[in-house]
Order: sequence, then C-alpha cells, then structure tokens
Amino acid sequence: MDQEIEEPLQNLGSLIVYKQIRESQGNHGLYHGDYIRYRRYCHNKILKLRKQMKFSFGKRYHKRVIQDELKNDPRVLKILLYRAEKNWSHAMGLKQLINSGVNSKINKNKTRGHLLKKFKKAIIHADQLQKITQGRTEQRTILESESYFYYLKALYYFENEKWESAIEYLAKCYGIYNQIMKVCDQFEQTIYQERIDQINQQTRYCNARAKKNQTLKMDDLIKMQQYSDPTLQAKIEEMMQEYRQAQLTQNKGFFEIEYQDNKYPIKNEKVITLVQKINDSLQLKDLELYGNLFGYFDEAVKLVKQDKDTATSDGEKDIYVKVLAYLNYLRQISTLERNQLQIEQITKKFIQENGINNLQNLQTRKAQKLKLTTPQEIIKYCDNYAIILRQIMDEERNNKDISFFRKLDAQEFYSKSIRCFFVGCMYHSNEKYREAYSLIKYSVDLINMTNRKFTEIKQEPSQLLEQIILLTKEILMKSKLNALKQSNETVSNVKQQLEQLTILDDKKSTTLFELINTTDQVNLDNILQYKPFEITQMMEPLPPKPIQFDIAYSQLRFPTLEEPKKGFFSKINIFKKQ
Repeated sequence: MDQEIEEPLQNLGSLIVYKQIRESQGNHGLYHGDYIRYRRYCHNKILKLRKQMKFSFGKRYHKRVIQDELKNDPRVLKILLYRAEKNWSHAMGLKQLINSGVNSKINKNKTRGHLLKKFKKAIIHADQLQKITQGRTEQRTILESESYFYYLKALYYFENEKWESAIEYLAKCYGIYNQIMKVCDQFEQTIYQERIDQINQQTRYCNARAKKNQTLKMDDLIKMQQYSDPTLQAKIEEMMQEYRQAQLTQNKGFFEIEYQDNKYPIKNEKVITLVQKINDSLQLKDLELYGNLFGYFDEAVKLVKQDKDTATSDGEKDIYVKVLAYLNYLRQISTLERNQLQIEQITKKFIQENGINNLQNLQTRKAQKLKLTTPQEIIKYCDNYAIILRQIMDEERNNKDISFFRKLDAQEFYSKSIRCFFVGCMYHSNEKYREAYSLIKYSVDLINMTNRKFTEIKQEPSQLLEQIILLTKEILMKSKLNALKQSNETVSNVKQQLEQLTILDDKKSTTLFELINTTDQVNLDNILQYKPFEITQMMEPLPPKPIQFDIAYSQLRFPTLEEPKKGFFSKINIFKKQ
C-alpha cells in the first residue's frame, strides 16, 4: 500500500478574533440580546464555509476532523471560531431562559447541566483554535485566540461559582487585551476598551462573591500572572516587535491627522485622497483653485458622516467627530487664506485705478458703469476676514504651541490696518475731513504695529502695507487742507449771517433763539439786551394724588367667634355703633 505523503504545514495568515466576533454579534441579534438568532447565524456560517471548502460528512455521517484534513486552509480558523461561538450562544440562551422565568415548567437543574455542557464544548473548540494558531499565524492572532480561550474558561468557572479560578483567567485575559491595545490604532482601541471594562466589572463581582479584599486592583493581578507565566510575556514582546517592523515597512492604507495635540486615523481611502488633494491645493495658493478646494471639503465631510453613521461603538463615533472638526478647521484656514488673497488683489486694483485721487467721483453713475473699486468693497472683505480669523483664534487658545496663535495675531493687526485706512478713505469721499485725518493717522500706527508683530515671528511683512504707507502721506495732506478750507468757509458764513442781523423788537422777554426764528432783524449793537436761551426749565407745581382714609372701619363692631349668635337679624348688629 502506498504511503500517503504528508502535506507540509503553511502559514494561515491572521485573524483578529475579538473584532470578528464583535462585528458578528452586533449585526446578528446580540445587539438586542437575541441569542437564538446569533446561534442560527453561526450554524449557517459554518455550513457556508464547509461548502466553500468542499468539505462534507457524506450521506451517512462519518466523523471527520477538518483541522487535520485541511491543514493549510486559513478558513479553518473561522470554522473553529464559529463553532465555539455557536456553543457559547446556546449556553447564554439557556441562561437567559432560566433567569427570565417565562417558562415555569422547565427543570432548572437539568437546563443548568445542559448549559455547562455547552460551555465545555465552546472551550474545546476555543482550545483547538489556539493550538492550531501556534507557530502558524501572526503573534497577535496567537494572543487573541489565547485570550478568547481564557475568557470562555473564566465564564465557565463563573457559572460554576468557582470565583478564584474565574479571577485568575480574567486577569490573564485582561493582561493580553491591555498589551494588544498598544499595537492598535484608535478605532480598535475603543473596541478593546469595551472588553476591558466588561472584564473589570466581572472581576469586581467575583472578588465580592469570594469575599476577598476589595482593594486588590487588576494591575496587581496582571503582575502576578506575568510572573507565574513567563511564556506569556515572551509572546507579548514578540508581538510588539512584529508591530514595530510592520510600522516601518507598511504605510499603505493608513493615514493620520494631527488636531489639538492628538493624532486620529483615517481608514477611508477616498477621504485620504481628498485630504491629500486639499493639502496640495493649499500649498499652491492660487485663487482660481479654491472653487475645486471647497468641493473637496464637501465630499470629504459627506464620506466621514457616512462612516460615522455606520460606526458601532461610541469611541469610533467620537473619532469621526474629531475628524469632522479637523476638516471644518482646515476649511476655515483655507477660507482665511482665500480672503487674504482677495484683499490683496482688490487693493492692488484700487491702487492701479488711482482711486485715491478719485475718491469723490467713485459714487457717480459713470464710476458704477466702469465698475471701479470702492473702499466699501474692501471693507466688506476685511470684515469677513476678521470674523473667520476670530473663530480660528478661539480654537487655537487651547493649543499649547502658541507659534501659530502669534501668527494669527499679526494677521489680525494686518486686517485692522487695511480696514482703518479704507474707512478713512470713505469718510474723505463724504467730505468728513477731520474724521478721515484721524483714521488715516491711526492706520499708520496700526501698520507700524503690524510690521513689528511680523518681525517678532520672523516673517517678512506684506508689500501691500508699504504701498498703503505711501498713499497715507498723500491723503493726510489732502484731508488736512480740505479741513482748513472747510473751517474757513464756515467762519466766513457765520460772519456774513451776523452782519445781516438787525433788532427791531422792543420786547425784552424774548430770547435770542426765539428772535432768530422770527422775521425781525437783530443788530450787533443791542443784541445783548435780549435774554439768553433758557436751557433748564423752571419747576412747575403739580397737584398731589388724593389719599383715602378708611374711617368707618374703626367704628364697626364684629361678633365674637366664641359665642356665635343665631338668626338672620342678629347679623344686623354688626353695623351698630359702639
């Protein structure tokens, strides 16, 4: 008889056990506590995998061990895992039936025995899973299968009320999951944190039932287990080494963003490409590219919101909220840079059109037809720039690194100086020369302050400010001359009006202001004979409010409560005088 040639063992890849069972449980019944539905799903999943592997027991049942016959198929790991899950869900369904008390006719002792048998079968399949992974999978898969095996054993001892053994296996499981969290991204850390919190609650309950010291912490139990089991520590160190090598060699499919001194991962490839396009567009600083840039933002936000809606844990949703906040923050920065480019562009256009010399003609219809740039348009851009700048500064106040906040502070003075200059230009066009002179003078001080701020952060100030300083000298001279001319005209007008006044009114009781409103003429010789205008009016007497006194109340006699009088006519006595 020919001897069968044994097939050499091959690597079975990797299987993240807890993540696999958590997704299956959440999507197939256990979110609502339906263990029967989940057990049916596990049964159908096993049948589906067997059909794919073309592995059956024949028409007449003949026991076949799948892990011995199909040694190198990685789907064997899933079959063993779902076998353990099927028996575990059966046991938990029986436990739910006992505790619910819906069916009073069931034999609780018999059902409890059946429950423990199902737990044993689940432990057997979990033991087969962790044995087949030894040396044939990644180190993380080995530790995941071992922690799953320890957790099922802890549940078995928990049902048998062997509290000390349950605490021992829960501590082993806790230690492995705590080390696995170090090699996970933040999405996976939130998943494992749920299992760790669950183990903590079960450990506290076991400690209370075993009447142990309540101050014994989980960290002390982990140290005890590590010293008693040195092979576990060696496996953990090997897993950490594999993770470091994978980080150095594998960067595809993983992208991190930094926001508020924390790093958050992005796994959606479409979102990653959109964020990279956004960063590339921001480096170019071209005003025409901002139309496409805001389209990238809208698409990225839409995709992240879809991922947030499909997230199963609160931790994942919190990460997506932070990613959305980062995209909103990046959008504000790009809007700020867009507005800054617009301010520079429209200001240069105003200078090229010689707007300083044509300020009073910018409000005419001819200027509107030519679409000349007005100071009001530049002021609107500066206001929008200031609003977005304050929003970003409010977010940056909590940042420990103040370098970017100092840059924003310099940009705030930059926008204030430009806005103040063009507000002065607007007052100059409205022939308010004194206000224009003071505003232009203040804008010069703001420009000097802006240049000082930029030199402190070691950046060159904008060339636009140098051009504005040259314009301020010209407009200051114009506003000063026009203000003097306007004041001389007003003085001459007052003199002319006073010279035309003559007095023909003999009534000395009339005031000057009343005389001006009349048709009489006022003369400078006898103008002092009239009374000045009474600014404060004399007080006039007002009638007081009437005060009413109740005189009849003191003359009434009320009946005593101790000896009430009977009869209708006795009530008349209360109106008699004393």
